[in-house]
Amino acid sequence: MRATQVISVGSVALGLLAGTLVSGCSDDPAGVTGNPATPPAQQALSIQMAPSGSGDRQAAVVGSILPQPLQVLVRRGTEPASGVVVSWSTAQGHLSASQTLTSSSGIAAVAWTLGTLAGQQSAQASINDTPPDTGVSVVAFTAVANRGPASRLAFPVEPANVLTDRPFLQSIEVAVVDQYGNRAIDLTESVTVTLDPGGSLAGTTTVITDDGLATFTDLTIGQAGTGYILTATASGMHPARSAAFDVVTPGPGRIVFRNDRDGNAEIYSMNADGGGVVRLTANLAFDSDPSWSPDGTKLAFVSDRISAHDAIFTMNFDGTGVAVLTDSSIEPAWARDGTMLAGVRGTRTCVRVRGCRILYSRLIVMKADGSGQVVLANGTMPAWSPDGRVAFANGGDIYVINPDGTGLTDLTNSPGSSNLWPAWSPDGTKIAFRSNRAGHSDLYLMNADGSGITPVTTDSAVEGRPAWSPDGKRIAFGSTRTGSWEVYAMNADGSGAVQLTTTNGSVDPEPAWSP
Repeated sequence: MRATQVISVGSVALGLLAGTLVSGCSDDPAGVTGNPATPPAQQALSIQMAPSGSGDRQAAVVGSILPQPLQVLVRRGTEPASGVVVSWSTAQGHLSASQTLTSSSGIAAVAWTLGTLAGQQSAQASINDTPPDTGVSVVAFTAVANRGPASRLAFPVEPANVLTDRPFLQSIEVAVVDQYGNRAIDLTESVTVTLDPGGSLAGTTTVITDDGLATFTDLTIGQAGTGYILTATASGMHPARSAAFDVVTPGPGRIVFRNDRDGNAEIYSMNADGGGVVRLTANLAFDSDPSWSPDGTKLAFVSDRISAHDAIFTMNFDGTGVAVLTDSSIEPAWARDGTMLAGVRGTRTCVRVRGCRILYSRLIVMKADGSGQVVLANGTMPAWSPDGRVAFANGGDIYVINPDGTGLTDLTNSPGSSNLWPAWSPDGTKIAFRSNRAGHSDLYLMNADGSGITPVTTDSAVEGRPAWSPDGKRIAFGSTRTGSWEVYAMNADGSGAVQLTTTNGSVDPEPAWSP
């Protein structure tokens, strides 16, 4: 009997041991067989919008507080978590707090004052959880900010300087807006503009708004002056006054140049003393290489505004009448009799900050309408002499060639240096050009046959693009003397240099003096 009892007890012990082993291989969360559950303090946090009254997708007037606060629920595992830090942020408007603690029911809340820009706005709530296997840690909210009641007028784009009796480069626009500047797109108003002080404002001066915007396309001013202001009025609206601008009388001796002062490479013109600056182009394209026609009525220039390739365009001296002349060409230069143009056929890559790099180049000549193109040689940077020859740069030297391809002559013949941008004097006896033969980029003069090379600048700045005045007494050029590219003018012997622009430009201004 005793032996039988022992065996029986051993069987029970073995069964208990087996049960313990099986239990060790299970994942019983309740710990019924001996494995304890994960302690609540180590369970992951998660965040979600509050089950009711979350405050998501509300709408209110710009600048006002949403009717309901934004609310989130934070859980640890499946239970509400109290005392958890919730961080709040928004890019529009402001929140009543940047951090809040969850309540005993796991809820955290903030009030949201919408921003002043009409449209959809967003905010978010987030938690920082220690365990790596956290659930949702960020919740996004959206709201619609409706514009307020229309109360005033505004000029979305301020008028720029303009030439007398010429339309503004960009049409004058007046918007009907709420107190924060949001346009009342569903409101129709009659808007009138007047000129102050005095002066003659011609064109259509009263326009009905469309989509909350009154557009004046044909305004011109006949009297030159400085400090003009446009005033816009409409019934029941607070009037708007524009920024001051100048009206400039067009005349001989103006200098055109390229500049990125407005964030993009555009072409401008100014008086020879640097005053009366007027913008001639306005688009997102890269506009450059301005060149005057011999009679001063037109400009040839380069732009990529209609395709991926550079093309030569022409426009009137006031920026109107833009027309494409020839595709895949750059660096236009007019012949002195106005019947022909020289240019460069090729492509280039342009970086808004550093300027352009020529990928390949063929010197061409063509009729003034762009037809009859003929390749003369490899080369770039053409310039016509008064007697009808073309100077150009190639392989570090400056050459001259006849328009029929004959008479090719190397004028500089200086191995190891880079000679660029030839510019003929009005009488054809001198050529100004840029060279690094002294170790830095300066301007030089030489006789038409290449003899008598003389430096006219000797500073450490980078100089470029010389352009003669019509009387041959002055030379305009680009320089980095102040650390940025600006336009300067000096006497032909290099004395009397004067800075004409202060624009903090990042590209060579490429000045060209009108005839």
